[in-house]
Amino acid sequence: YGWVPCPNATIQEALAKQPQYTVDELNDRWRTIQGEIAAQGLNAELFYNNKNPRKVVSVVPTSALSGEGIADLLRLAVDLTQSMLEKRLMLSSALEASVLEVKVMEGLGTTLDVVLVHGELREGDTIVVCGLTGPITTTVRSLLTPHPMKEMRVKNEYVHHKSISAAMGVKISAPG
Repeated sequence: YGWVPCPNATIQEALAKQPQYTVDELNDRWRTIQGEIAAQGLNAELFYNNKNPRKVVSVVPTSALSGEGIADLLRLAVDLTQSMLEKRLMLSSALEASVLEVKVMEGLGTTLDVVLVHGELREGDTIVVCGLTGPITTTVRSLLTPHPMKEMRVKNEYVHHKSISAAMGVKISAPG
């Protein structure tokens, strides 16, 4: 249908770079999907056109192949959480984190890409993570984040931190 990939762009940025016939095709497909959702008793709208997110389901077009719309999906999740659950959000001091990926990086050794949900991590802290053969105990050698407005997935220089507080993504360098 002539879609021109725009890696990691917002969906509106990607749509602006598409030929008109591709945008028309997307809109036609959206109207079909919107009708099918309505047949299930739900009102749905594209997230950037949704004037009433409390009553109308927001739909975010995304591509797992090129990453288009992923930033929109994350932003919508954060915006809705902050606006609708503001009174129920709590920050806990108990450490809670989710490990997204473990890999060996040249110059850093074994690294863990982590989303720190609650608490604080410091260089020198001892952490325990689940391994394939059981728990792994190690020490945090360094806490790294990408520079502002840069991706962690793209190889860049990192900003070193002595400590990191929730909630944020962090690359942990640790022995073994």
